[in-house]
Amino acid sequence: MKKLSELLDLKREQLGMNYKMLAESVGVSAVYISQVLRGRRVPGDEILVKLGEVLRIEPGFLLRTAHYQKAPEAARQYLDPLAGPVRGLRDAKKFDNVKPWELGYGKQVPILGWVQAGKFSPSETGDIGPLSADDFVYSDTKGRNLFALKVENDSMEPLFHQGDIIIINPNLKAKSGDYVIVRLKGEVTFKKLMLKDRLVILKPLNNKYDDIILDRKDRFEIIGKVVERKTIFSN
Repeated sequence: MKKLSELLDLKREQLGMNYKMLAESVGVSAVYISQVLRGRRVPGDEILVKLGEVLRIEPGFLLRTAHYQKAPEAARQYLDPLAGPVRGLRDAKKFDNVKPWELGYGKQVPILGWVQAGKFSPSETGDIGPLSADDFVYSDTKGRNLFALKVENDSMEPLFHQGDIIIINPNLKAKSGDYVIVRLKGEVTFKKLMLKDRLVILKPLNNKYDDIILDRKDRFEIIGKVVERKTIFSN
């Protein structure tokens, strides 16, 4: 149990997040996060995946680590050895936190500007013309009409940083808790969607910014759901 909690807490500190910020990003309570990071509770698979996305840890690795630690001692020999210690923790082995990644289905997704995104509508063929894109990014996320945007400010930190590339699927129905691209009053914004009673709340993750609270009768359009984030490091 301790190795998983140590890894999560280490990454939280590296990203400058407190318990409340991490809890809000994952969609759980700060008390729950406190129990996890203190090694008193092992999250379920769904929460582990969200923690991996927020803390920039490969979710599959977190799942294997949790399953390894929850298994009886006699069963651990049959589990993936990569679920053991990782670099940065006590007793870690050199290079045991990486493994080859096999590329599967993939394609070049067009990166649009935010002005282009404001005019976006899926074409009849399900494609976006190459002349409409500023650039392209590789993604193995499946879906038609996928497009990408580059994050331009800090309103969605600490999860999304300026310069990150987000992949959007305009064909998925967004639900409460999803990250969405919304067209509102002629402008396009990137927020977390929260639905409460008759209210639609567009929530920034950065506490410096205010929530946008709408009535469901207000005129707005969800252009698409964010399905992937890519962090681009400077050359």
